[in-house]
Amino acid sequence: MADPERMVDIPFEVQALDHGLRVDLFLIRKMRRMSRSLAARVVKSGAVRRATGEPIDKPSARVFEGEVVVMRRRPMDEGPTDHIHVPVLHEDEHMVLVSKPGDLVVHPTASAYHRTLVHIMRTRMGDDRLDLAHRIDKETSGLVIMSRNPAAATHLSLQFARRTVEKSYLAVVLGAPEWDERTIELPLRLVPDSLTKCLMEVGGAGAQPALTHVRVVARGDRTALVEARPKTGRQHQIRLHLAHIGHPILGDKLYFGSEDFFVAAIRGDYDEASLVGSVGHPRQALHAWQASFQHPDDGRTFTQAAPLPEDMVALARRMRIPVPEALCEATPPPG
Repeated sequence: MADPERMVDIPFEVQALDHGLRVDLFLIRKMRRMSRSLAARVVKSGAVRRATGEPIDKPSARVFEGEVVVMRRRPMDEGPTDHIHVPVLHEDEHMVLVSKPGDLVVHPTASAYHRTLVHIMRTRMGDDRLDLAHRIDKETSGLVIMSRNPAAATHLSLQFARRTVEKSYLAVVLGAPEWDERTIELPLRLVPDSLTKCLMEVGGAGAQPALTHVRVVARGDRTALVEARPKTGRQHQIRLHLAHIGHPILGDKLYFGSEDFFVAAIRGDYDEASLVGSVGHPRQALHAWQASFQHPDDGRTFTQAAPLPEDMVALARRMRIPVPEALCEATPPPG
């Protein structure tokens, strides 16, 4: 039996797309390399529970949107984290706003526990109360809002749940659009037989409404820097919407590449040069740039921007895209 002191708890939040799934299917959706038979054995072993403390010992048990399922497992050898730079953009007694680097997961997963934004920031700030108010993808860089107490956590999480937070992303895309602004309104759903359990598609039975406003910030010869403002919060919404209209995000292994390419990249089959040659950038060139929301203390409108990271600035310049200086600063431009 494993030493209980050497075990870690991996929390998985049940999203809308996961609502009503059997717990074994939910686990293999969260852990792409786990087989269904292994997931069933893990559940039957008593290693899975709800965050409320209720054990889940039957693979057929259902999970529901909004709850957290916890899996106990041995920690992995993740390597050092001292070199990972996470700039703090704002800090007060209620919240901490940081700029997450690309290629860092925000919360514990099946393959990361210590090498996560939550663990790194809790350790560096000596504050175990720090918690995420929202999520962004591993490869997406940029602004992440963290709460420092239960009241702030509730206040911020409700704003994200009610879609009252105004979010803005920057992306380097293939092609120089002829239009300056465009609204993309296309329903999205999870591909039923997705190999990765995360591939989304436009339309189909059960597709949910999704709307994104897109504005061209600057154009290069064959690429552009665009701002995307999602008005709904579907999985991979910005990435798929842009790809569907013919302007995939450079570095997007799933929607600029393919599902097979994405799986091979996860396995480590491609080095950085191969990724650049195939999809234009080592990671998806998507950055959570700015957010406006109500401060959890007094409700005043609070706006914060995260400077465009060096790798995306270098990519844009290599593509001859003139990057506005305002995007490289932590203070959002007026207007």
